[in-house]
Amino acid sequence: MSRGKPYVELRCAQCPWTELCGPEDAARWLHGARKLRAASEPEWEILYEVLRSAAGQLACPQCGAKGLAVGPAREDTSAWPGDKTCSACGQAIPRDRAEALPDATLCAACQRREEQGRSTAEIEYCPKCGAPMKLRPSRSGGVTRYVMACTGDPPCRLGRN
Repeated sequence: MSRGKPYVELRCAQCPWTELCGPEDAARWLHGARKLRAASEPEWEILYEVLRSAAGQLACPQCGAKGLAVGPAREDTSAWPGDKTCSACGQAIPRDRAEALPDATLCAACQRREEQGRSTAEIEYCPKCGAPMKLRPSRSGGVTRYVMACTGDPPCRLGRN
């Protein structure tokens, strides 16, 4: 992404709807999805990552289908509606891969990760500060439980006000 023009494009896989999205628009979408606090103004890189991770939960304003794709803003968007997107990362699957493997639902990188046994799951982000979350053990009374914890520095105290 270029520093001078931080824009991405949201698009629906079910209909030809697309929207060019800048930092203000990304914040509007994330506020609507309750993924960003109203008073917070994170950097564009954080906004982009949170928008990318939440895109699967966003609904198309035209047809109502859930699961928008986030991609780089393109000059020529006429080819976008027919493009396939990776079900794991949401990025566009290259046209040559889609032609060679018509049933492919993953991009090459996510397919490779899946074949190696690594997770292709979306990264969860802290609802308070936007930092990535990590699964950590929580021990009490001799029982170990696993909870999602903030990796921010200093970490947020989720669940406490």
